[in-house]
Amino acid sequence: MDRDDSYNEELEARTRQVFDAHHREQVENPDTYRRLVSLLSDEYFQLPPDWFKGKQVLDAGCGSNANASWAFLELGAAHVHSVDLGSDWMDVADAALAEFGDRSSLGSENVLGLSLKDDTYDFVHCAGVLHHTADPRRGHSELVRVTKPGGYTFVSVMANGKGLLYQFFNLMRDRYKQDEEFRAAIDNLSMEGVNASMDWLLTEKNKHEPIEPGAEPVLRGLIDADLLLTIKDRVQAPTYHDFDFTEEQIAQWFTDAGCEQVERITRYTYGFSNLRRFLAPMYLHYDHPLARFWFGDGYVQMIGRKP
Repeated sequence: MDRDDSYNEELEARTRQVFDAHHREQVENPDTYRRLVSLLSDEYFQLPPDWFKGKQVLDAGCGSNANASWAFLELGAAHVHSVDLGSDWMDVADAALAEFGDRSSLGSENVLGLSLKDDTYDFVHCAGVLHHTADPRRGHSELVRVTKPGGYTFVSVMANGKGLLYQFFNLMRDRYKQDEEFRAAIDNLSMEGVNASMDWLLTEKNKHEPIEPGAEPVLRGLIDADLLLTIKDRVQAPTYHDFDFTEEQIAQWFTDAGCEQVERITRYTYGFSNLRRFLAPMYLHYDHPLARFWFGDGYVQMIGRKP
């Protein structure tokens, strides 16, 4: 094994460890977990109603909480095979999916070299994984390889960092790596700390001018445990690629792999109780100038059919 391979494996292991901690927290919050499960539907993937019934699905990079796997099983998939690096995550996923019995299975896999047979799955799902790998294009090719002819491959990838908010998170990630004090502040983010800070801030404001009626609950509602996990997700995870892909490049992965009916899909994301509820219109209309200003090409969610 050369130095690059060792570095790649170390970075992947660290990434898995960071997300494992986040996913365990999500499972413990029923509202957050239900929101994540509700994101996936036939309509979202632009497929006919009940399309998933009786289908074989691969959830590649399923995460410890396996929320997407849960969604596919709830949609009627005959079987969902959920895979991720190593096996430390399996206790959480197994507990989450236990009610589905033998319709669910878990496996240890690396998306850059799947041990799975060609043409196996009707639907292959890989969300938020490829930009954390050493070779996203290779990973995408592997996903298409195991998709059945006539089946669909879906990926979501953080795209270019031209948007102001994405640039901000890139700077935060760099500072997290270099600044011990800042790293401790991010690692220790908690609602207890947020509420204490908000108490102090509003008390000080009240000393000088009254808080406007109704303003306090609105301000407090901007931040919740779900948002804190999102911040940790963006800042703590090491990354190979600081969102340096474009929508056109990701579409080209599908074309080069021989896929047809390649489309970028989108949705209005319901269920947020924090600041992100005000960003949801930009998630839907990713091509609006305001969305481009904040997010650039945004979080590209793309699907293609294998002929």
